[in-house]
Amino acid sequence: MLTAALLAVWLCLRGTSPAGPPIGSTISQSGNTNTMADTRRNWEEKLRGAAANLAGAPDAAGKSEALARLRKTLAAGSTNEVSAAIRAFLNSKIDAPTGQGFKVGQHRLLAEAPTLRTWLLDYLAQIDPAAAAEYARVILNTSDSPDEWALALRNLALGDTSADARALLEEKTGELLNNQNWQHNPSAGYLEAFDTTVYLGGTNFVPTLAGLVSLQNNPALAHAAFLALDRLVINDPTAMLSALLAQPDLMPGRDQARADYFARADVGNPQQLDLLQNYLLNPQTSAAELQQFAGIFPNANFMVSPNLITQSPALDQGEIKHRDVESLKVVQQWLADPRFANVQPELAKIQVRLQDFVRQASQQ
Repeated sequence: MLTAALLAVWLCLRGTSPAGPPIGSTISQSGNTNTMADTRRNWEEKLRGAAANLAGAPDAAGKSEALARLRKTLAAGSTNEVSAAIRAFLNSKIDAPTGQGFKVGQHRLLAEAPTLRTWLLDYLAQIDPAAAAEYARVILNTSDSPDEWALALRNLALGDTSADARALLEEKTGELLNNQNWQHNPSAGYLEAFDTTVYLGGTNFVPTLAGLVSLQNNPALAHAAFLALDRLVINDPTAMLSALLAQPDLMPGRDQARADYFARADVGNPQQLDLLQNYLLNPQTSAAELQQFAGIFPNANFMVSPNLITQSPALDQGEIKHRDVESLKVVQQWLADPRFANVQPELAKIQVRLQDFVRQASQQ
């Protein structure tokens, strides 16, 4: 009994009891909860204030200043707090125009964003790629903004490399390409999103892109599809040219575009050489297409620009010179081959041009 009494006194002096937690633990937990709630409210107020500042700015300069202040504010917070605050704010659907366009800059990030929501989606990808990829699924299931979809596709591609994410990326890219409402008056973000097809690669999107290339009344959309197909050809010429050769009716009225693609074939590659010969000998290859081919083969023209996901390809001067030499040799062989008699005028034109290129290169 005495021992039990002494133990009770000792515990009392220690400020606790044998059956309960330390005194003050409940208060501490409540304090932490209150602090977290205060932090959330604080960030909510800051983001709502930024939206109000953007909406109330009288001109583009004022809106740019408001965005600069917001960036400085967010940069001062912890990554976890800012990431959570941005996602909570995006859930609120609050938005404001920035007075800017949709412009891709360096490192796959936006140089300009048209709305506060697109600006925040881009900023989230910079500070928390995993959270940005996770939230991309929300955008792709709930948003009706092509610009937000463009960023969500990028964020998912760069922030989640799982098989599940790739399957979703392919599914949603197909939905974007076939969205007729977005096609009617395509935004810059919608057109930039075509880069996702290049990232995914393969030939699955060839029929859809080829159909868009053929649109006569929507030049912006046709051009974006043409560039996407062109870069797919550059990245995987054998597979892409095989698909185009097997489906000669894919691009009605765009014979010259087909010629540009086949002119990218590398004659130093046996498979591509075989595809190119079949293309030239195919009776369905029109005269206009052959004329275009003769004027550009071997095609070393590259559209260099920043993209949402992929890097722009290019050949160095040494590789271009080598291809010119090898292409000239093959053209001379074709000229001596009776199978190519029907395309001799076009081949002779190519020969003259390549001879000039090779001569100039040897003098440098």
